[in-house]
Amino acid sequence: MADADLRRSTWRSIAAFQRLFGEHPADSELLEDDDFVASAVRGSPSSLINAAVPLDGAPVAPHLDEIARFFADIPKWGVWIDPAATADAEALAKAGLVLDSTPVLMASPLDAVDRDEQTRVVRVSMDDVGMVNDAAYGLKAGTLGDPLSCLPGNTLHVYGIKEARETVSVAVLQDVEHDTFVSMVATLPAYRGERLASRVLAHGLHEAQERGQLTTSLQASKLGQSIYARLGYQPLGEIHLYERRP
Repeated sequence: MADADLRRSTWRSIAAFQRLFGEHPADSELLEDDDFVASAVRGSPSSLINAAVPLDGAPVAPHLDEIARFFADIPKWGVWIDPAATADAEALAKAGLVLDSTPVLMASPLDAVDRDEQTRVVRVSMDDVGMVNDAAYGLKAGTLGDPLSCLPGNTLHVYGIKEARETVSVAVLQDVEHDTFVSMVATLPAYRGERLASRVLAHGLHEAQERGQLTTSLQASKLGQSIYARLGYQPLGEIHLYERRP
């Protein structure tokens, strides 16, 4: 599959995951049209939860006033863009948003990814995912955990590794058309360096191919790229998060 097709599929998957936050938590709201999707969870202080994502390469700039009104009562929110969309970057900066993070899009055909079965991997809950992510990233308990706990675990594929009954590494996989999008990958600090995240993903991607999925995609931090590269993911360029701060 060509890189352009993988990028397009990855952006659609990012939008699909963002949409979940606008549909499921009790205090959530969804704003969506043909060009973008935005979710707001008023109890969350995270710009990963309160964010807008463009669809199929559509520009964000023409919708920025509408997006700003949608987030008017939320102190911190964000907009994801392709860094090649310079007009969007200029409009966001002019509106007072600042570049917050620059993760890398990574994707691969599933038949090119290391999918070794890992018997230590089990199904875990979205509560587990939230707890591990908050602890892994040094966030106040509930920052990601509260909205994540409201997502429909029965329609997502949620995996983890446990040690002495404690969940120590997690990942969430979501099937979006033919793509399996990976998100919320995290390992408790005390267990880093043991390649637990790689084991979790290897198991989950093995099951994704068994379901008939064709590709897999994700957003990787600069530090996390090596984990995914070992599994066979290829970098497709950066994705930029612009953030409105209080």
